Amino acid sequence: MPFRDEAFERRGPEAPIEVELGAQSDSELYCDLRGSVVGVFASTFLVCARDVHVHILVSFPDGRRFYASGIVQFVRTAEADQLPGLGIAFTDLAADDREVLAQFAERVRPPRLYEE
Repeated sequence: MPFRDEAFERRGPEAPIEVELGAQSDSELYCDLRGSVVGVFASTFLVCARDVHVHILVSFPDGRRFYASGIVQFVRTAEADQLPGLGIAFTDLAADDREVLAQFAERVRPPRLYEE
């Protein structure tokens, strides 16, 4: 019998995954080998399969926020030294939102490298 994710079922498939980015947040941006921001790691206990399309709401400590779409690239399970979460690659990101992410990465917290 497959595992049922009751939390996902309660929130619904169209509800956005909320991602709070800050200097010390558990969620963070990730980049490719060129250093370009390509996605976000959402620290969450929510379970999603790889390659699932999701909606995300990204918020910052200064109150800015935006919605984007993405696809789950990787799933990290909880370990003794790490929180669980989802690596989500952006698939639909407005130019203004991309600029906000670039400024955040430059001024507040650089993205981590993600290699598939």
